[in-house]
Amino acid sequence: MRKALSLLIVLPLVAAATLSAQTATGMISGTVTDESGAVVPSAILTVTNKATGNARTLTANEDGLYSAPALPAGEYEVRAEMQGFRTEVRAAQVLAGSSTTVNMALSVGATQEVVNVEAAMAQINFDSYTVAGSIERQTIQEMPLNGRSFLQLGTLEPGVQVVTGAQGARNAPIQISILGGATNVSFTTNSTLLTLDGLSLMDMLDGGNTDLNFSQEMVQEFQITSLNFDLGTGITALGAVNIVSRSGGNDFHGSGFYFYRDHNMAAYPALKRSAQNPNPYFARKNPGFYISGPIKKDRAFFFFNFENTDQVQAVTFQPDLASIQPLANNYLSPARYHYRNVRFDYRFSDRHTAFLRYTHDGNVVFGPETGQPSVPSAWVNLHNWSDQFALGVTSTLTPNFVNDFRLGWRMWSNKEDPPGLSQCQPPCVNPNGPGTTLVGSSVFSSGVTITALQRRIARHYETQDTVSWQK
Repeated sequence: MRKALSLLIVLPLVAAATLSAQTATGMISGTVTDESGAVVPSAILTVTNKATGNARTLTANEDGLYSAPALPAGEYEVRAEMQGFRTEVRAAQVLAGSSTTVNMALSVGATQEVVNVEAAMAQINFDSYTVAGSIERQTIQEMPLNGRSFLQLGTLEPGVQVVTGAQGARNAPIQISILGGATNVSFTTNSTLLTLDGLSLMDMLDGGNTDLNFSQEMVQEFQITSLNFDLGTGITALGAVNIVSRSGGNDFHGSGFYFYRDHNMAAYPALKRSAQNPNPYFARKNPGFYISGPIKKDRAFFFFNFENTDQVQAVTFQPDLASIQPLANNYLSPARYHYRNVRFDYRFSDRHTAFLRYTHDGNVVFGPETGQPSVPSAWVNLHNWSDQFALGVTSTLTPNFVNDFRLGWRMWSNKEDPPGLSQCQPPCVNPNGPGTTLVGSSVFSSGVTITALQRRIARHYETQDTVSWQK
C-alpha cells in the first residue's frame, strides 16, 4: 500500500492580463473605453456562463480594467453597463489555462439600448513564453479516432507523440509523450504530466502517464503545454496535458453509439499471416452513451457517461528456433474495458459554486506481459480497477478576489493471476508449471511468470488552492 499527499497554492497578481497556466479554468479580462478610446472607470460588467446561467458581476477599476478569473471552460456572455452609455454585449469563449481578452467600447446613449458585438476568442498571450495549444470539444467530437481515445488528437500539436499501448500493458491503452518525455516506463520521473480538472492522473507505481483511463465523451477540452511552464503547471520536466471534464447545463443533451469492427471488415495489420490462417480473428464491440442536463434550472446540473469496449484480438507467436516451430500460432487475447463518469455541479449563490465528480476505469485483460513474447501458459490475467473522486469549490469573495479549491482522491488496484487450464490454448505447453525459457531463444517462455499472483494497491490524496487577486 502506498499513500501520497500533495499541496499546491498559487497566488497570481492579476492586472490587465494574467500568465497562462496549467489550470482547469480560464479567464476573461479586458478594458472598458468610450468611442474616443478614453477609459471608462466604474463600469459594471456581468460575465455569464451561457450553459448554466452562472453570473459574476465586476466593476472596472480606475484604469478601466476588469478581470474575471477561475471561470470554467465554455461559452460566455460579457455585458458592460454605465450610466449615459448604451449597454454592450459580447460573446466570448473561455479555454482552460488561457485568458480571453474582451475589450468593451461603449457608445453614448441610453442604458436600455443594447449593442451586440461578435464573439471574442482566447488570445495569444504576449506576457507569457509558454508554448501551449488547446483541443476543443468540437474537434474531439468530429474527428474520427481509431479506438476512441481523445489523446490521439495530441499529435495536432508540435512535439507530441501518441503511442498505442500493448494489449498486456497495465492500464495503458494510450500513452502520450511531449518532447520525448517517458511514458509508462517503470520508476521514471521524466514523464509527461496529465491532470484532470487540475488533479494529477500520474501512474503512482510504474511511473509514466496515467493509471486512469476514461471515455472521450466526458472530455470538454484539453490543453497541451510543452515549454516554459509556470507555477500552476506542477512538477514535470517534459510537458503537461491539462484535461477538463464536461458538465451539465440548463438544456438536456445526450447521444448514444455502438461501434463494431471485426476481421471481415478491417484486417488487423500487426498479425503474422500464414497459409493456414490468412485472416486472423479480430472483433471489437464498443457501446456507450452520455446524458446531461439540469436537476434544477440555474442551480444544479448533472453529466453521466457510460462506455464499454469488448475486444478479442490475436497475438502472434513466431518461434525463432526450429525445435519450437510447431508452436507458431495466432493466440486469442480478450480484453474488456469499462468506463463510467458522473459529475454534479451546484450553484449555492452568485459567489459560490461547486462540483463533485466520480470517474471509474475497470478492465480485465488476458495476454502476454508487455514486451515479453510467450505462449499462453506464460500469459497473465490482468485485473485493473481505478477510481477518482474530485471536489471543486470556487468562491468569489470580492469582485476582485477569487479562490478556487480542489480536493482529489484516487485509487488504483492491480491484480495479476496465471492462466487457468481452459485459457491455455493448444498446443498448451507447461500449464501452471514453473517459468521456463529456452537457451538460444529470445521469444519463448512458458509456465507461470514471476509477476503472476501479484497484488498492488495505491491511494493518492491531493489538495490544490488557487487564489486570484486583481489590484
